[in-house]
Amino acid sequence: MAAISPRVAADLALSAYATKDLKNMAAMKMDPETKKHFSFDHKNVIKGTSGGYFWRPETGFALLGKGKSLTHKNDHVIAIRGTQSVADGLTDITCHSVGSDTGSQVHAGFQRTFVSMKPALTRYLRQSGAGSQNGIIHCVGHSLGGGVVSLVADWIKYSPEFKGRVYLYTFGAPRVGLRGHAVNTTARVDKIFRCVHGADPVAKVPVWPFFHAPYNGQEYLLDREQGLKSSAHFMESGPGYINTANRSSWDMVNSHVVANIRQRVVLNYQNRVQASGSAAWADKIGAALMTVLVDGGYAATISMLQAGGASIGSVYDTVARSLTAISHISVALAEQVKGLLGHMLVFAGKGINTTIKFTERFIRWVFEAMLNKLNKVAKSALSGNR
Repeated sequence: MAAISPRVAADLALSAYATKDLKNMAAMKMDPETKKHFSFDHKNVIKGTSGGYFWRPETGFALLGKGKSLTHKNDHVIAIRGTQSVADGLTDITCHSVGSDTGSQVHAGFQRTFVSMKPALTRYLRQSGAGSQNGIIHCVGHSLGGGVVSLVADWIKYSPEFKGRVYLYTFGAPRVGLRGHAVNTTARVDKIFRCVHGADPVAKVPVWPFFHAPYNGQEYLLDREQGLKSSAHFMESGPGYINTANRSSWDMVNSHVVANIRQRVVLNYQNRVQASGSAAWADKIGAALMTVLVDGGYAATISMLQAGGASIGSVYDTVARSLTAISHISVALAEQVKGLLGHMLVFAGKGINTTIKFTERFIRWVFEAMLNKLNKVAKSALSGNR
């Protein structure tokens, strides 16, 4: 059973944007390789909602396709579009979790959008036979679409009604759920192709306690640019995922395991000048935070925060209190906390000369500075063109 190529996956992720305006569907241009393997009914589009509680417009979200080539006979495609408008952008920055249909804690905005699409998805899977054991359901999405389609893929595998294999392909997708969701999705979904650009900020939000699947940190790095740049998130411009994924085989794409938040990392305050506002340093600082919490005896706090549904703000208030307490346990732990805070300040662009204070107020301010730096560029990417 064959995966679709990086070229076709990126083309499907881009084509899904045409579903927002059904008038564009008939004129939708697709790569010849995509059209060779799949057929699409331009009238068969699944609608969904995004946005806050009071402004939730319903628009086309999912492009549905059926395999027609010998390679993909009996296969189906569910391609969900990403963030284009203010309404969609509100979904991506609503950072708290709720229970999902598979029993895990996931991003509330993604879950609301998925729930709005679920009845139509269920009908499609039943009527088309996509949920049978004879083929693969290829779930594809960019940005918000990658987040929502991750829930779709996990739900299909979780449901006892649907028996087919599911392959998941995402481009520049945010983190979708807490640790349990990432672990369960990794175990359930048959194959996961998580594609990123090195400087894509959206792939780094929401911050911990949200996690990516696959849980082991494996990803396909399509572009090695450093830093955090909103242009690195787009499908067409910037480096453009449609360009960097233009390969006929996954063997031609660099696959590696990124710095994992579970890895032990201790940051020396004297080396803080080496830090930068980059995706790589966001991962390293996250791992260092986990390390000092464990070393300080707060492993139970980590477990609690990774399992609960608190907002990001509440989580980091708890972490600030924990780090304040840890800094007073011993000189060694105080130095470890100091090293972490020093690197966070440099990441946030606050320089190397800020005096470190072991107070809850100061530590909370450092967290806010770093999160604001990361969220600012991510919001810019989410509000930009695809």
